[in-house]
Amino acid sequence: MSILLSIFQITLLISGTFCTLIGLLTIVQLFIRSKKSPADSSNRIGHMRLWWFALTRPELFTSLFPWLKNDELDNFPKD
Repeated sequence: MSILLSIFQITLLISGTFCTLIGLLTIVQLFIRSKKSPADSSNRIGHMRLWWFALTRPELFTSLFPWLKNDELDNFPKD
C-alpha cells in the first residue's frame, strides 16, 4: 500500500509541476516579455484577449493556419 501511495504522490507532484510551469510560461508571455511592434507594451489587454480566443475558439484561426484543420499525423510529410 505504501508503494501505491508513493506512486500517487509522485504522479501528483509531476502533474502539479507541469501545470505550474504552464502557468508561469503564460504569465511571462502575457506580462513580462516585451512585445514587438505593432503590439507594443501598452496593448497587454489585447494580447490577453488573443490568448483567450486562441484557447477557447480555435475554429476562428483555421483560416489563418490551415494545418489546424488536419489531423496531427496529416501535418507530417509522407514518404
